[in-house]
Amino acid sequence: MEMDATTAIELLDSQSRVWDHCLGYINSMTVHCAIELEIADAIHSHGQPIPLEELAAALNISRAKAPFLSRLMRMLVHLGYFVRVEQEDKPQSGLEGEDDKDGGGGRHPCGYWVAPLSRLLLKDNPFSTRSIILCSNHPNVVDPWRHMSAWFRANDDDDDAVDKQPPQPPFAFAHGGKKIYEVCSEDPPFARLFSEAMAGDSWLFSRALVAKCKEAFEGVRSLVDVGGGTGNTAKVIAEAFPDTRCTVFDLPHVVADGSKQTHPNLNYVSGDMFADDIPHADAVLFKWVLVDWGDEAVSKVLKHCKDALTRNGGKGKLMIADHVLGHESCNDKSSMGTSLVLDMLFMSFLEGCLRSEKQWAKLFYGAGFTRYTITPVGGLRVLIQVYP
Repeated sequence: MEMDATTAIELLDSQSRVWDHCLGYINSMTVHCAIELEIADAIHSHGQPIPLEELAAALNISRAKAPFLSRLMRMLVHLGYFVRVEQEDKPQSGLEGEDDKDGGGGRHPCGYWVAPLSRLLLKDNPFSTRSIILCSNHPNVVDPWRHMSAWFRANDDDDDAVDKQPPQPPFAFAHGGKKIYEVCSEDPPFARLFSEAMAGDSWLFSRALVAKCKEAFEGVRSLVDVGGGTGNTAKVIAEAFPDTRCTVFDLPHVVADGSKQTHPNLNYVSGDMFADDIPHADAVLFKWVLVDWGDEAVSKVLKHCKDALTRNGGKGKLMIADHVLGHESCNDKSSMGTSLVLDMLFMSFLEGCLRSEKQWAKLFYGAGFTRYTITPVGGLRVLIQVYP
C-alpha cells in the first residue's frame, strides 16, 4: 500500500494515542502495585522525603530490583501520587535510578514524598480508595471485558417477544449466568473487598455531602437511607444532624450485620425497595443505588418512594446522591471521560447506567414527581432533590 509522507506522519502521531488507549490498564496496575507494596504507607511513616535506597529497604526490595523501583516511582510521580524532592548531597550507594543522574554524569540525590493524591492509598485512612482500586483490578471484575465482544454477538431471545427480559450483563455472561451478588456469596474474600470498596466511598462522599449540602438536611426530622448497607452514610448524617432520626432500609441479611453497630439516632429496618414497604419519612435517600438498576426497576422504586413520602398527608422529598451524565458541574473533557469509563464499568457488571438530566427527569415525572433541583457535591457526584 502506497502512502505519502504526510499521511505516514499523521498516522504515526495517531499511533501514540492508540498506545495510550490499549495500554491504559498499566496506569491502574501501577497504582495496584503501589498499594500491594504499601509504598504510600512507607513514605508517610518515614515522615520526610525518603531516598530510593531507604525506600527499597523499607519495602523489603532487593538491591538488584531497586532500579526497577525507581522506574515504578517515576510512573507514580507522573500519575500524581508522589513527588520527587532533591536532597542534600551525600555518599551514593549505587542504588539510585536513572532519574537521579544528571546530563553531565554526576548525581543529584532525590527523595520521594507524598502528594495529596497518595492519602487515598493509605492503609489506615477511613477514606482510602485502596479497596476500590484492588476491587476494580480483581479478575472477577476484569473477566467480563475479556468476553465483551462475545457478549455483544451472542444471540438473545426473540427481540419481538412481548415480555422480553433485558439481556444479562456481561458479568453474568462471563460467570456462567451468575450476577455479581451471587459471585460475592461464593467468594468471601472478593465479597469483603467489594464491601470495603463501597464502605470507603460512603465515608468520603457522605462527609462531603453533609458539608456541601447542609441546607438540604435542615428541617428534615426523619430520613430513610434506602439500600444503605451497614449504615455508613446514615451515621454521618445522624452525627451531623442530631435532630434527624435516620433509618437504614436494606435487605434482611444486610441490616442484620449493620444493626450490630449501635448509634443513638439510627435504627435498621429490613425490607425490599421493590416491594411497597419503604418506611414513611420526611426524606428518602438513595446514595449511588439507582445507578445499579435499569429504567423499569428504577421507575417502580420511584413510585414506591412517592407513596412513602406522601403517606398520611406527608410532603417529603426524595434525595438522590448520584451522577448526572454531562452535568454542567463536571462537563470538562477529563470529567466526561471519567464519566464514560464509569458508565462502561456499570454496563459490564450491572443492569443500570449513568443517566443524563433528561433521562433522570423522564423517570421522575413518570413516577408522579413534579420538580427537582441538582446541587453539585464534588468530583462527579451531585445531589438531586425531587419533590412530589
